[in-house]
Amino acid sequence: GEALAFLDVARIGPDWLPGHAHADTLSFELSLGRQRIIVNSGTSQYGGGPERLRQRSTSAHSTVEVDDENSSEVWGGFRVARRAHPRDLSIVEEAGTVRVTCAHDGYTRLRRPVVHQRSWRFECRSVAVTDVLLGEYGRAVGRFHIHPDVQVTADGAEGALVLEGGRRVRWQVAGARARVVPSTWHPQFGKSIPSHSLEVVHSGPQCEVSFAW
Repeated sequence: GEALAFLDVARIGPDWLPGHAHADTLSFELSLGRQRIIVNSGTSQYGGGPERLRQRSTSAHSTVEVDDENSSEVWGGFRVARRAHPRDLSIVEEAGTVRVTCAHDGYTRLRRPVVHQRSWRFECRSVAVTDVLLGEYGRAVGRFHIHPDVQVTADGAEGALVLEGGRRVRWQVAGARARVVPSTWHPQFGKSIPSHSLEVVHSGPQCEVSFAW
């Protein structure tokens, strides 16, 4: 339909030149028509420093962070150590439905190894994002960064994204606690625009967040 999504199911960059990479494996962006809805945070600065590192972190992207660790070890201004490798990519198209599934091993380096698997199920007027964490962990947080032109409302495990013009996209969470937190979006160097993020704190091995319009 009118939905356009970009799904990151590839390596973070060339193995021999990963300096510009972010810890963004299995993140995604979503638009309806010309309106961007779910985004990654972007980049506003080069060089070193804590803000550059934060913008490269997993928490600055629309994916899942496990035990407060990045999916790939980004450090310095342009350095990457152990990195996530995507695997088991599957794309299945059936009548009226497209399902994309992929996993990565970036969290298998942790003291308690975890494999993150994400599945997107697209239908004509909805998308459901299911995250499965295979292994033990202490805390897992999925983030859906919202474009600053979109307002977010929340009522427990459900709410709405209000687009310019008043159109509403309903969201619902199962298997996690949801809250809306302040964030920032960085469309170009030197720009930091206030925005919000929908955070979902996993309560078990599987969580599903659905969006319908």
